[in-house]
Amino acid sequence: MTNETNKEWWQTFFFGPWQELQLAGYPEEQNQAEATFMISALRLQPGARILDVPCGPGRHSIAFAKAGFQVTGIDFNPDAIEHARRSAAENGVAAEFAVADMREFSWTQPFDGAVCFYGSFGYFDDEQNLRFASRVAEALRPGGRFLIDIQVAESLFPKFRERDWQWMRQDPPLRIMEERQWHLDSGKVESTWSFIGETISSHRISMRIYTYRELCGLLRTAGFSRFDAFETGTQKPFRLGSPRLALIAEK
Repeated sequence: MTNETNKEWWQTFFFGPWQELQLAGYPEEQNQAEATFMISALRLQPGARILDVPCGPGRHSIAFAKAGFQVTGIDFNPDAIEHARRSAAENGVAAEFAVADMREFSWTQPFDGAVCFYGSFGYFDDEQNLRFASRVAEALRPGGRFLIDIQVAESLFPKFRERDWQWMRQDPPLRIMEERQWHLDSGKVESTWSFIGETISSHRISMRIYTYRELCGLLRTAGFSRFDAFETGTQKPFRLGSPRLALIAEK
């Protein structure tokens, strides 16, 4: 059995209080709005095949399936995949889900589009982030497009704060305090998330923060050649200080 102290941060973070919040769900209006944005930004045709990775509890996968797309969702967390399968059945939609490492997954037919939404790119070091991007490129048909929703240096640093508080729910009460440090040598933001409710627990996060140019360079190495940059949620051009980047990379 792997010692907890030897695990990567994502091997523990997504099984703690954050999983409870994730599995509790998001507003349906938010899920539909985000899926509609991704479908438009990827210029997907009706019935296209979409790869959602990592898919978490499948909220976007199910929204895509409701819109008539063929969806495969992949996540390393078996609890999230079980929840996704149950939600798909409850919603009466056909969506395929699999438990797999986002850097190592298999497929039977090429996808028309792929999404990595909600800041899920940058969990690893540069070599392994490239491995993930390369797997996605391999899974796409020629001309297929990959949408990454992410914080890059140009969006994060104009508003960077070393400490933030936010209410996640009122009943029972739960607040999160996030304390952040920027590391110049690694290009990572190291954070501690403290979940404060009936009990208190703290969990570490380590995210690689790319500049826009660095991210495009990594994706070119992975097999992508053309890029569009939008503000996430709109199709306004991305600029310095935009809230988030939705980067569209074409194979």
